[in-house]
Amino acid sequence: MPEIRIYDPPTVEAPTFRPLGLVLAATDVTLIERHWSPGSFTLSVPLGARHEDRLTGGRLLLVDGTFWGIIDGFTLEASSSGYVRTVSGRQLKGLTLDRITIPPESTEVTGAQGYDAVTGSTETIMKHFVAANMAAPVLAARKVFGLEVAADQGRGLAEDKYMSRHDVVSDVLAALGEAAGLGYDILPDLKRHALVFDVVPGEDHTAQQSDRTRVIFDIRRRTAQAQTYSCSGSDARNVFYTTMSGSEFADETLTVSYIRDGEQEAVGIRRRETHLSVSVDTPEAGTEYDELKRQAMIAAEQYKAAESFTCELRDDRYVYGRDYRLGDLVTCCSQDWGVEMHTRLTEMQTVWSSAGIQRTATFGTAPLTVFGRLRRQIREQR
Repeated sequence: MPEIRIYDPPTVEAPTFRPLGLVLAATDVTLIERHWSPGSFTLSVPLGARHEDRLTGGRLLLVDGTFWGIIDGFTLEASSSGYVRTVSGRQLKGLTLDRITIPPESTEVTGAQGYDAVTGSTETIMKHFVAANMAAPVLAARKVFGLEVAADQGRGLAEDKYMSRHDVVSDVLAALGEAAGLGYDILPDLKRHALVFDVVPGEDHTAQQSDRTRVIFDIRRRTAQAQTYSCSGSDARNVFYTTMSGSEFADETLTVSYIRDGEQEAVGIRRRETHLSVSVDTPEAGTEYDELKRQAMIAAEQYKAAESFTCELRDDRYVYGRDYRLGDLVTCCSQDWGVEMHTRLTEMQTVWSSAGIQRTATFGTAPLTVFGRLRRQIREQR
């Protein structure tokens, strides 16, 4: 079982990380790391184990020396097998779930509020929303104590643009990151007693390159124990009727149909249409169509067919955290199925149990869940 270190986070009253103990008696541990959005964890510890009573809400955990999480809650259970505390929570980057985007001119909850519109590289925009709503907000009560934003290196799309109002910060970061290939993380700096936000671009370890270690997951190569390939077009669309939202009068409404760059317009039963309502910050005269198309093409990326590989991995050939990491591009293939993907590691589940350690990785994009569809519909109606 992994070692679990417990910390109290820095606060105004006590501005340092305070170690509270080391737990070595966990019986089951499940960690889920995600590239675009916050992951989660659960772990079980027998009641009475050393420092078990310190596993309470709001405290930070360092699991196996690499995974940082924040405890959201716990349950106490008594059964024939004994008394157990089960703790659950989020990756530390899940702090982005606790803030929404508030336009910079608004410091109160009430009143009319416009959009916060930002241009620049994708990294610049992501870090703006974290700084404005978490690290250095106008309203001091919104600040996450000790949170810093790492230096901007201009990664992602060189010319990006995003506008937001009252969206959950994690949703904004996911939308920006998926379109540009950037994940993110929040990690403690124990020496400086700070929390540091930074983007995670990932490295290319596919079979198509030769600059780094090639990572190829295939049962025949004995680098995977089991594989599942999924390709779903149930939520895919290929023609986008796009309206510029916010027009005061009906005759000002601008609606144009678009298809993705490089695609031919689909016809017949292969044509799958949808409507997009796009918010743009007052474009310059004559640039309405350019801005409308740019925003539509960003939204269209969410409507591609979902293609993913799920693999149960072996750690004897490629070691997670050494040879490849969350967010890296790797190659997944099955010679038996004739399928090969050069794709991104978007989720890693690691389970410790009495049977040992099992890692299950998701590469690519999984089909939308019911909640995912609902969230996408809400974004379109804004």
